[in-house]
Amino acid sequence: MKHLLGEFYIFRQPRLAIPFTFITFAKDYKNNRTDNTMKKSILLLFAVFATLAASAQTKVEIDGIWYNLITKGKVAEVISSGGTEYSGSITIPATVTHNGVAYSVTSIGNYAFYSCENLTAITIPESVTSIGNCAFYDCSSLTAITIPEGVTSIEDAAFIRCSNLTASTIPASVTTIRPEAFRDSGIRNITFAENSQLKTLEEAAFNNCISLLSIYLPASVTSIRDGAFFNCRGLAITCMANTPPTVAGEYTFYNVDKSIPIHVPASSVEAYRAAYGWGQFTNILPVIASGPC
Repeated sequence: MKHLLGEFYIFRQPRLAIPFTFITFAKDYKNNRTDNTMKKSILLLFAVFATLAASAQTKVEIDGIWYNLITKGKVAEVISSGGTEYSGSITIPATVTHNGVAYSVTSIGNYAFYSCENLTAITIPESVTSIGNCAFYDCSSLTAITIPEGVTSIEDAAFIRCSNLTASTIPASVTTIRPEAFRDSGIRNITFAENSQLKTLEEAAFNNCISLLSIYLPASVTSIRDGAFFNCRGLAITCMANTPPTVAGEYTFYNVDKSIPIHVPASSVEAYRAAYGWGQFTNILPVIASGPC
């Protein structure tokens, strides 16, 4: 695809913008400019090709899993199988080898396991630091997943409509759960690792997770966006943040039973009762030493 920016055309590829070198080079040749100008243009042209080569990607299948192999950095991204649905139990390796070159598997790409309805289990290596948008969208047979340490966010709609996904462990490295990450899933139990750095639950993160009956939010949480717990009807919440997390929007706790227990630090009970969003709950109680009542 190309876009006209001012007087120059920019040719775009994923994560790469080729400047107007080709146009400059062609004009130089046509107008027979000086040797110095031509040399500069040729050098620029070679620089562009070097950038392209460094960012080259190769799509390959290795042991039943498809990857984008990225030359720069020698890393691999798990991608969609391209028509053949992933199924059963899958173990993603930490490294793959192609033509004698080893690549570290660092990401699961957008839509990688999209609508793989017969995927029942998946093991993700610690080398993975990124899980893309809609990566496990509508994987209705997936029952549990452990997200590796090093992943910093659960991306948009990553596990949306995973109706049999009942449990997930969120590592301490995750700071954000993105919009609709677990929306319409069967999630019942979310475990946050010790020393969790979670800051934000974004819009509709757990929207319509009607099986989610309790959640223990770590002390690091500062913001809960609109619709995050929409229609989580019987959800009991323990929030360990001393300062009540900001509740953004009137639908954050929509259709959640406002009489259910909300457990918070003893020194913060009154602050929660006075805070927007939290104050609508009528049963805000202090956490006791042994955990929530």
